[in-house]
Amino acid sequence: MPRSIETLVEEQVRRWQLLRRKKEAEEKPPVVTVTGQHGAHGDELSRRLASDLGFDHFDREIIHLIADSARLSERVVAALDQKKREVLAGWLVGFGREHAFSPADYRYHLARVIGAIAQQGRAVILGRGANILLRGTALRVLAVAPFETRVRAVMEDEGLSERDARRRIEAVEADRHAFILMHYRSEFGEPTAFDLVVNTGDLGIDGASTVAQAALSAKLSRVQTAGPWPTHARFG
Repeated sequence: MPRSIETLVEEQVRRWQLLRRKKEAEEKPPVVTVTGQHGAHGDELSRRLASDLGFDHFDREIIHLIADSARLSERVVAALDQKKREVLAGWLVGFGREHAFSPADYRYHLARVIGAIAQQGRAVILGRGANILLRGTALRVLAVAPFETRVRAVMEDEGLSERDARRRIEAVEADRHAFILMHYRSEFGEPTAFDLVVNTGDLGIDGASTVAQAALSAKLSRVQTAGPWPTHARFG
C-alpha cells in the first residue's frame, strides 16, 4: 500500500536530523582526558596520545591559564593544583594586590579553562578532574598498573628507595583523592567516571595509546549516530 504523506514527511525529517547530527559531530573537535594512578605513567600516555593524534597537550599549562584567568601568580595557583590542603587566605599576587584565592575560586577558574580547551577541541588534558568536568563530552581514559609495577616505576623515575617510593605513591594519591572529593564530591579513580581503563603495566605506553585511539574512534562513530556531544563543562 502507498505510504501516507505524513509517513513520508516523518521519514524525511528523521533523515535530516541524522544528517545534522552527523555534521555537528564531525565539526565538533574531539577531546581526550587522561587520569593516572601514580606510577602508571598517565603523564607519558597523555603526551604520547597528543603526539599520535596531533592534538595539543595540557598539563602544567593549565596552571598558567588559570593564573591568567584569575590574574594571579602561578605560584598561588600551584599551591592548590591537585592538592588537598585548603590554605589560601593571605597569598600575595601579581600587581602588588593581596587576594584570598580559595578552593572555590580555583574550581571556578579551572572549569572556565577546561571548558575553553574543550570548546576548541583537538586536545589531551591530563588530570585535574577533567574527566568529571567533561563527562559526556570527551573520551575519558584512566591509566592503571599493578601496585608493585608502580613502585618500581617511581623508584626509577624519581630516584627513590622502595620504601620511599611506596610512601610517595600513598602521599600523591591521598592528595588526589582529597582534591577530587573536595572539588567534585567524587572518588578518584572511580571506574564509572571513565570510558576506558588501560593497564599500562601490561600494554605499555604504545599499546595503551593504540587502544585509546581505537576507543576514541568508536566513541566518535557512536556520537555521529546518537547525537552531538554537549559543548559545556559541568560539575557533578
